[in-house]
Parts: sequence; C-alpha cells; structure tokens
Amino acid sequence: MAKKNQKQYYSGKKKQHTLKAQVIVQWQTGLILDVQTCNGSVHDFSLYKQTCPNWLPKNTSYLADSGYQGIAKLHDQTFIPFKKPKGGELLALCKQANQYLAKFRILVEHKIGLIKLFKIVAERYRNRRQRYDLKMKLFAGLVNFELSL
Repeated sequence: MAKKNQKQYYSGKKKQHTLKAQVIVQWQTGLILDVQTCNGSVHDFSLYKQTCPNWLPKNTSYLADSGYQGIAKLHDQTFIPFKKPKGGELLALCKQANQYLAKFRILVEHKIGLIKLFKIVAERYRNRRQRYDLKMKLFAGLVNFELSL
C-alpha cells in the first residue's frame, strides 16, 4: 500500500489499518438484505448516511447498535441502546430496555458471526481492497442460501 493512501484506512479506535462492513438484516426472518463496505476510518453512522438504502419501506422499525446515534432523526421507528452518561450510571429502566433490545438484536449478531465463519473476513485481510466488498456480499449470499435450505 502506498504511504499516501494509508491514512484513509487507519482506524483510531482499533489503532491499525482496517476495512469496515455494515450489514442490514431483516430481524424477523434473519435474511441479510444489504452489505456495504468502506475504509475503517469511517464512522458507522456516516457510512449509513452515505449508503442509506432508499428501497427500505418508510414504516420499517430499525434496531441499531450504539454506533448509530442520531439515526432517529432520519427514521421515526428507531431503537438504539441507551448509553451510560459520562461519570454516571444508567437507570435500572434503561438497563432493562437495553436487555430487551439485545434479545432482538442477537439474531443480527448471529448473522454477522456466520459471515465471519469465513476466516478471510474475520481475520487480517490480505487481498486487494477492491475485492473486499465482493467477498463480503458473496459470503452474505451463502449465509442467506443456507437460511433458505
């Protein structure tokens, strides 16, 4: 990788060069609807705003993780976990709501885990970056195919 292109792939969170994938799953059926990839330095919500799927129905409920703070401004029916305030504690009601949300989101996390069974996307990616998107979509298709059997 040329030295001038390294900065766009550097993730300050992970302290290394990374690639990122966003997976959209229909949580009722477990079907993977969309996979988008980008450089690791891009924030989750920024990636969503860049690739926001227009084909999703407007009355859809969204279950997202805490990396998507602010998605409620774009969609009315959005559920994200409560964050602990800096230097404080979460209320018991907020903790219960987070646990309830996690029960629905676990299906999405399991689908991501099934994609990561293909070690090429779970470990250090050593191929051309341009093919990462293709491989992620291929593995998502294989997971969907397994679901249909």
